[in-house]
Amino acid sequence: MSREDTALSQLMVRYPFTPFSRRFFDKLSIEESFSSSEVLRQAENRLLSSIGRVRYEPHMSELIEFSSFFVAALVASQEVYLGQKFARAESDSAKRLFIREKPMEKQVLLRDCFDVKLTRLGPEVTGYEYSMRVEDYLKATTHFELKSQFWRLVNRPLSKGVVYLAENGVNDLFGDLSEKMIYGGVKNLRKVPFPKQLTQVRETLLPFLPPPMVKSTRGYLYVEDLLSHPVSDGRHRLTWLVLAPYLVNVKKLEEEQAVEKIRAFVAAKGETSAMKRFIEYNVKRAKRNGLMPPTLSKLKAEHPDIYALLPKEMTQRYRSGGG
Repeated sequence: MSREDTALSQLMVRYPFTPFSRRFFDKLSIEESFSSSEVLRQAENRLLSSIGRVRYEPHMSELIEFSSFFVAALVASQEVYLGQKFARAESDSAKRLFIREKPMEKQVLLRDCFDVKLTRLGPEVTGYEYSMRVEDYLKATTHFELKSQFWRLVNRPLSKGVVYLAENGVNDLFGDLSEKMIYGGVKNLRKVPFPKQLTQVRETLLPFLPPPMVKSTRGYLYVEDLLSHPVSDGRHRLTWLVLAPYLVNVKKLEEEQAVEKIRAFVAAKGETSAMKRFIEYNVKRAKRNGLMPPTLSKLKAEHPDIYALLPKEMTQRYRSGGG
Protein backbone atom coordinates (compact mmCIF):
# COMPACT_ATOMS: atom_id res chain seq x y z
CA MET A 1 0.00 0.00 0.00
CA SER A 2 1.40 3.37 -0.98
CA ARG A 3 0.41 6.85 0.09
CA GLU A 4 0.77 7.81 -3.56
CA ASP A 5 -1.83 5.41 -4.97
CA THR A 6 -3.36 6.98 -8.08
CA ALA A 7 -5.97 4.27 -8.78
CA LEU A 8 -8.80 3.13 -6.56
CA SER A 9 -7.55 0.21 -4.51
CA GLN A 10 -9.23 -2.45 -2.40
CA LEU A 11 -7.78 -0.82 0.71
CA MET A 12 -9.37 2.52 -0.18
CA VAL A 13 -12.75 0.84 -0.57
CA ARG A 14 -12.39 -0.99 2.74
CA TYR A 15 -11.09 2.05 4.62
CA PRO A 16 -12.48 5.12 2.82
CA PHE A 17 -11.91 7.42 5.82
CA THR A 18 -8.11 7.22 5.55
CA PRO A 19 -5.95 10.10 4.27
CA PHE A 20 -4.93 8.33 1.05
CA SER A 21 -8.60 7.52 0.31
CA ARG A 22 -9.61 11.14 0.81
CA ARG A 23 -6.89 12.31 -1.57
CA PHE A 24 -8.24 9.96 -4.24
CA PHE A 25 -11.84 11.11 -3.69
CA ASP A 26 -10.78 14.75 -4.02
CA LYS A 27 -9.68 13.99 -7.59
CA LEU A 28 -13.13 12.71 -8.56
CA SER A 29 -15.85 14.89 -10.04
CA ILE A 30 -18.05 15.92 -7.10
CA GLU A 31 -20.92 16.84 -9.42
CA GLU A 32 -20.80 13.38 -11.00
CA SER A 33 -20.91 11.66 -7.60
CA PHE A 34 -23.86 13.75 -6.45
CA SER A 35 -25.82 13.23 -9.66
CA SER A 36 -25.35 9.44 -9.73
CA SER A 37 -28.56 7.76 -8.59
CA GLU A 38 -26.60 4.62 -7.70
CA VAL A 39 -24.21 6.53 -5.45
CA LEU A 40 -27.09 8.38 -3.77
CA ARG A 41 -29.03 5.15 -3.22
CA GLN A 42 -26.00 3.42 -1.75
CA ALA A 43 -25.28 6.41 0.51
CA GLU A 44 -28.89 6.32 1.70
CA ASN A 45 -28.58 2.59 2.45
CA ARG A 46 -25.35 3.25 4.30
CA LEU A 47 -27.08 5.76 6.55
CA LEU A 48 -30.24 3.71 7.04
CA SER A 49 -28.05 0.78 8.04
CA SER A 50 -26.21 2.95 10.59
CA ILE A 51 -29.50 3.60 12.44
CA GLY A 52 -30.65 -0.01 12.18
CA ARG A 53 -33.32 0.39 9.49
CA VAL A 54 -31.84 -1.89 6.81
CA ARG A 55 -29.14 -4.51 6.44
CA TYR A 56 -26.26 -3.02 4.50
CA GLU A 57 -24.95 -4.77 1.40
CA PRO A 58 -21.78 -3.46 -0.29
CA HIS A 59 -22.24 -2.41 -3.92
CA MET A 60 -20.71 -4.56 -6.64
CA SER A 61 -19.05 -1.44 -8.10
CA GLU A 62 -16.07 -0.44 -6.00
CA LEU A 63 -16.23 3.16 -7.21
CA ILE A 64 -19.89 3.49 -6.21
CA GLU A 65 -19.21 1.84 -2.86
CA PHE A 66 -16.25 4.15 -2.27
CA SER A 67 -18.03 7.35 -3.34
CA SER A 68 -21.13 6.55 -1.30
CA PHE A 69 -19.11 6.79 1.92
CA PHE A 70 -18.31 10.47 1.29
CA VAL A 71 -21.82 11.32 0.15
CA ALA A 72 -23.24 9.62 3.25
CA ALA A 73 -20.76 11.53 5.44
CA LEU A 74 -21.98 14.83 3.97
CA VAL A 75 -25.60 13.98 4.76
CA ALA A 76 -24.65 12.72 8.24
CA SER A 77 -22.90 16.01 8.96
CA GLN A 78 -26.27 17.78 9.05
CA GLU A 79 -27.57 15.86 12.08
CA VAL A 80 -25.49 15.20 15.21
CA TYR A 81 -27.30 11.95 16.05
CA LEU A 82 -26.90 10.64 12.51
CA GLY A 83 -23.25 11.68 12.42
CA GLN A 84 -22.51 9.73 15.59
CA LYS A 85 -24.37 6.63 14.40
CA PHE A 86 -22.68 6.79 11.00
CA ALA A 87 -19.22 7.03 12.57
CA ARG A 88 -19.93 4.09 14.88
CA ALA A 89 -21.33 1.86 12.11
CA GLU A 90 -18.51 2.63 9.68
CA SER A 91 -15.81 2.09 12.31
CA ASP A 92 -17.41 -1.22 13.33
CA SER A 93 -17.32 -2.31 9.69
CA ALA A 94 -13.70 -1.19 9.34
CA LYS A 95 -12.75 -3.06 12.50
CA ARG A 96 -14.28 -6.30 11.20
CA LEU A 97 -12.17 -5.98 8.06
CA PHE A 98 -9.07 -5.04 10.04
CA ILE A 99 -9.37 -8.16 12.21
CA ARG A 100 -8.86 -10.26 9.08
CA GLU A 101 -5.72 -8.38 7.97
CA LYS A 102 -2.31 -10.01 8.25
CA PRO A 103 -0.23 -8.90 11.26
CA MET A 104 2.30 -6.93 9.20
CA GLU A 105 -0.50 -5.23 7.26
CA LYS A 106 -2.06 -4.14 10.55
CA GLN A 107 1.15 -2.32 11.40
CA VAL A 108 1.14 -0.57 8.02
CA LEU A 109 -2.53 0.41 8.32
CA LEU A 110 -2.14 1.90 11.78
CA ARG A 111 0.89 3.84 10.61
CA ASP A 112 -0.64 5.12 7.36
CA CYS A 113 -4.11 5.81 8.75
CA PHE A 114 -3.32 7.28 12.16
CA ASP A 115 0.46 7.73 12.33
CA VAL A 116 0.54 5.09 15.06
CA LYS A 117 3.86 3.25 15.24
CA LEU A 118 3.44 -0.37 16.24
CA THR A 119 6.06 -3.12 16.57
CA ARG A 120 5.31 -6.80 16.01
CA LEU A 121 6.74 -8.92 18.82
CA GLY A 122 8.38 -12.29 18.47
CA PRO A 123 7.17 -15.56 19.99
CA GLU A 124 9.47 -15.11 22.98
CA VAL A 125 7.04 -12.51 24.41
CA THR A 126 4.12 -14.37 25.99
CA GLY A 127 0.61 -12.91 25.99
CA TYR A 128 1.25 -9.91 23.76
CA GLU A 129 1.72 -9.60 20.00
CA TYR A 130 2.55 -5.89 19.65
CA SER A 131 4.29 -3.07 21.47
CA MET A 132 4.48 0.73 21.29
CA ARG A 133 6.77 3.28 22.84
CA VAL A 134 4.89 4.98 25.65
CA GLU A 135 5.30 8.41 24.02
CA ASP A 136 3.75 7.10 20.78
CA TYR A 137 0.90 5.56 22.72
CA LEU A 138 0.18 8.81 24.57
CA LYS A 139 0.44 10.81 21.36
CA ALA A 140 -2.20 8.61 19.69
CA THR A 141 -4.64 8.45 22.60
CA THR A 142 -4.33 12.18 23.26
CA HIS A 143 -4.53 13.36 19.65
CA PHE A 144 -7.63 11.26 18.98
CA GLU A 145 -9.09 11.94 22.43
CA LEU A 146 -9.61 8.31 23.43
CA LYS A 147 -11.30 8.99 26.76
CA SER A 148 -12.41 5.48 27.65
CA GLN A 149 -10.96 4.13 30.91
CA PHE A 150 -9.71 1.19 28.85
CA TRP A 151 -7.13 3.38 27.10
CA ARG A 152 -5.78 5.13 30.19
CA LEU A 153 -2.08 4.44 30.50
CA VAL A 154 -2.52 3.20 34.07
CA ASN A 155 -4.67 0.35 32.68
CA ARG A 156 -2.13 -0.71 30.02
CA PRO A 157 0.68 -3.27 30.45
CA LEU A 158 3.82 -1.12 30.64
CA SER A 159 7.49 -1.90 31.15
CA LYS A 160 10.61 0.22 30.61
CA GLY A 161 8.84 2.84 28.51
CA VAL A 162 7.04 0.29 26.31
CA VAL A 163 3.29 -0.40 26.18
CA TYR A 164 2.25 -3.95 25.28
CA LEU A 165 -0.87 -4.86 23.31
CA ALA A 166 -2.53 -8.18 22.57
CA GLU A 167 -4.07 -8.85 19.15
CA ASN A 168 -7.55 -7.95 20.43
CA GLY A 169 -6.21 -4.73 21.90
CA VAL A 170 -4.79 -3.69 18.53
CA ASN A 171 -8.11 -4.48 16.86
CA ASP A 172 -9.96 -2.39 19.45
CA LEU A 173 -7.46 0.44 19.00
CA PHE A 174 -8.02 0.49 15.25
CA GLY A 175 -11.79 0.51 15.75
CA ASP A 176 -11.77 3.37 18.26
CA LEU A 177 -9.31 5.44 16.22
CA SER A 178 -11.45 4.88 13.12
CA GLU A 179 -14.58 6.10 14.88
CA LYS A 180 -12.80 9.22 16.10
CA MET A 181 -11.39 9.97 12.65
CA ILE A 182 -14.71 9.41 10.88
CA TYR A 183 -16.70 11.54 13.31
CA GLY A 184 -14.06 14.26 13.18
CA GLY A 185 -14.35 14.27 9.40
CA VAL A 186 -18.15 14.40 9.60
CA LYS A 187 -18.00 17.43 11.91
CA ASN A 188 -15.59 19.18 9.55
CA LEU A 189 -18.05 18.70 6.70
CA ARG A 190 -20.48 21.04 8.48
CA LYS A 191 -18.28 23.83 7.12
CA VAL A 192 -19.13 22.81 3.54
CA PRO A 193 -22.28 24.22 1.88
CA PHE A 194 -24.81 21.39 1.76
CA PRO A 195 -25.34 20.25 -1.88
CA LYS A 196 -28.95 20.55 -3.02
CA GLN A 197 -28.60 17.18 -4.77
CA LEU A 198 -28.50 15.51 -1.35
CA THR A 199 -31.65 17.13 0.02
CA GLN A 200 -33.84 14.17 -0.92
CA VAL A 201 -31.52 11.69 0.83
CA ARG A 202 -31.62 13.81 3.97
CA GLU A 203 -35.42 14.11 3.88
CA THR A 204 -35.76 10.35 3.48
CA LEU A 205 -33.82 9.83 6.70
CA LEU A 206 -35.46 12.50 8.86
CA PRO A 207 -38.56 10.44 9.82
CA PHE A 208 -36.27 7.80 11.33
CA LEU A 209 -34.28 10.21 13.49
CA PRO A 210 -35.21 11.16 17.07
CA PRO A 211 -36.46 14.73 17.46
CA PRO A 212 -33.76 17.12 18.62
CA MET A 213 -33.68 17.77 22.34
CA VAL A 214 -35.42 21.02 23.21
CA LYS A 215 -33.27 23.00 25.58
CA SER A 216 -34.79 25.45 28.00
CA THR A 217 -34.20 29.04 26.93
CA ARG A 218 -34.91 30.45 30.39
CA GLY A 219 -31.23 30.95 31.10
CA TYR A 220 -30.88 33.04 27.96
CA LEU A 221 -33.67 35.56 28.56
CA TYR A 222 -31.06 38.20 29.26
CA VAL A 223 -29.79 37.98 25.65
CA GLU A 224 -33.11 39.17 24.26
CA ASP A 225 -32.96 42.04 26.72
CA LEU A 226 -29.37 42.77 25.68
CA LEU A 227 -30.34 43.01 22.00
CA SER A 228 -32.60 45.92 22.91
CA HIS A 229 -29.86 47.66 24.90
CA PRO A 230 -26.79 48.19 22.66
CA VAL A 231 -23.53 48.84 24.51
CA SER A 232 -20.49 50.86 23.49
CA ASP A 233 -17.78 48.51 24.77
CA GLY A 234 -17.19 44.81 24.36
CA ARG A 235 -19.16 44.42 21.14
CA HIS A 236 -16.61 42.01 19.65
CA ARG A 237 -16.62 39.75 22.71
CA LEU A 238 -20.39 39.86 23.07
CA THR A 239 -20.73 38.95 19.39
CA TRP A 240 -18.65 35.76 19.44
CA LEU A 241 -19.46 34.63 22.98
CA VAL A 242 -23.14 35.53 23.40
CA LEU A 243 -25.02 36.92 20.41
CA ALA A 244 -23.93 34.66 17.54
CA PRO A 245 -24.37 31.39 19.51
CA TYR A 246 -27.73 32.56 20.86
CA LEU A 247 -29.23 33.61 17.54
CA VAL A 248 -28.20 30.57 15.49
CA ASN A 249 -28.33 27.77 18.08
CA VAL A 250 -31.02 28.89 20.52
CA LYS A 251 -33.28 31.05 18.36
CA LYS A 252 -32.46 28.92 15.28
CA LEU A 253 -32.30 31.91 12.95
CA GLU A 254 -30.83 31.60 9.47
CA GLU A 255 -27.29 32.95 9.19
CA GLU A 256 -28.40 36.04 7.25
CA GLN A 257 -31.02 36.88 9.88
CA ALA A 258 -28.54 36.41 12.72
CA VAL A 259 -26.00 38.64 10.99
CA GLU A 260 -28.58 41.41 10.51
CA LYS A 261 -29.70 41.20 14.16
CA ILE A 262 -26.13 41.57 15.41
CA ARG A 263 -25.40 44.34 12.90
CA ALA A 264 -28.42 46.24 14.21
CA PHE A 265 -27.07 45.80 17.75
CA VAL A 266 -23.61 47.01 16.71
CA ALA A 267 -24.79 49.79 14.38
CA ALA A 268 -26.45 51.63 17.23
CA LYS A 269 -22.95 52.58 18.36
CA GLY A 270 -21.27 52.59 14.94
CA GLU A 271 -20.21 49.81 12.58
CA THR A 272 -17.20 49.30 10.30
CA SER A 273 -16.67 46.98 7.34
CA ALA A 274 -14.22 45.00 9.48
CA MET A 275 -16.92 44.55 12.13
CA LYS A 276 -19.36 43.28 9.51
CA ARG A 277 -16.87 40.61 8.42
CA PHE A 278 -16.25 39.74 12.07
CA ILE A 279 -19.97 39.24 12.66
CA GLU A 280 -20.37 37.04 9.56
CA TYR A 281 -17.39 34.91 10.53
CA ASN A 282 -18.62 34.33 14.08
CA VAL A 283 -22.17 33.51 13.02
CA LYS A 284 -20.78 30.80 10.73
CA ARG A 285 -18.41 29.62 13.45
CA ALA A 286 -21.20 29.34 16.03
CA LYS A 287 -23.38 27.34 13.65
CA ARG A 288 -20.54 25.10 12.47
CA ASN A 289 -19.40 24.19 15.98
CA GLY A 290 -22.81 24.19 17.67
CA LEU A 291 -21.68 26.80 20.20
CA MET A 292 -24.10 27.76 22.97
CA PRO A 293 -24.07 31.09 24.80
CA PRO A 294 -23.36 31.20 28.54
CA THR A 295 -26.27 31.74 30.89
CA LEU A 296 -26.15 35.00 32.80
CA SER A 297 -24.87 33.30 35.96
CA LYS A 298 -22.14 31.53 33.97
CA LEU A 299 -21.22 34.78 32.23
CA LYS A 300 -20.84 36.46 35.63
CA ALA A 301 -18.72 33.64 37.04
CA GLU A 302 -16.48 32.91 34.04
CA HIS A 303 -16.39 36.24 32.17
CA PRO A 304 -16.81 38.94 34.83
CA ASP A 305 -15.23 41.57 32.56
CA ILE A 306 -17.91 41.02 29.94
CA TYR A 307 -20.66 40.76 32.55
CA ALA A 308 -19.59 44.19 33.85
CA LEU A 309 -20.31 45.68 30.42
CA LEU A 310 -24.01 44.79 30.58
CA PRO A 311 -26.44 47.59 31.51
CA LYS A 312 -26.85 47.71 35.30
CA GLU A 313 -30.63 47.95 35.13
CA MET A 314 -30.69 44.79 33.02
CA THR A 315 -28.56 42.66 35.34
CA GLN A 316 -30.58 43.83 38.33
CA ARG A 317 -33.75 42.45 36.71
CA TYR A 318 -32.17 38.99 36.58
CA ARG A 319 -30.43 39.13 39.92
CA SER A 320 -32.94 36.71 41.38
CA GLY A 321 -31.71 34.01 39.01
CA GLY A 322 -34.02 34.52 36.05
CA GLY A 323 -30.99 34.67 33.71
